[in-house]
Amino acid sequence: MSETGRYRSIVAPYCMVPNPDPNRFPPPHFGERVPGVGIDLASGGDPVVPWAWQLELPPDQYAHYNANTPIRGPVQIRADAFTHRAAEPNSLDFVYSSHLLEDRLQSEWDGIFTLWSSFLKPGGYLIILVPEQNLWWTAIAHGQTPNCSHAGPEPSVGDIGKHGKAIGLEVIEDRLTALDKKDYTILAVLKRR
Repeated sequence: MSETGRYRSIVAPYCMVPNPDPNRFPPPHFGERVPGVGIDLASGGDPVVPWAWQLELPPDQYAHYNANTPIRGPVQIRADAFTHRAAEPNSLDFVYSSHLLEDRLQSEWDGIFTLWSSFLKPGGYLIILVPEQNLWWTAIAHGQTPNCSHAGPEPSVGDIGKHGKAIGLEVIEDRLTALDKKDYTILAVLKRR
């Protein structure tokens, strides 16, 4: 199972929005939550929700990063998620990133968050999953395959929220996912004001 697949049930609600148009989704759906418009950065062809656009590295870079493991499905955009303007400003309800941010130093995060949050409409969510520093190293000690792409050190709970606040985002969640004893992941959800 992919990392996204493992956490899909706890992040998918952030990919939904209140039904904004009674003519598009007539009763009984008006007022209920409907799919939002968003992008999954570095999806690997397995989007967080079926309706998410997907961005993944160009084929040669993807093959190198993933030891020639084939991509799991179609991807709409092939580019570097840290630098590519993947969407128009103020156009998305969510931006999702699973186990990608740890490939950059925390000193780069404010710029990355500024780029990613620029795609969001006011009220939109930046949804981030990353490995927690101590739990990650414990998992490696117990057989988890290391990831040489991590810029290190991996974050601790609170680090993502600190960087989000620094650029004016509201922290909705910044916690361990704690699905089981082997889980080493932090979930952070930041909201654009």
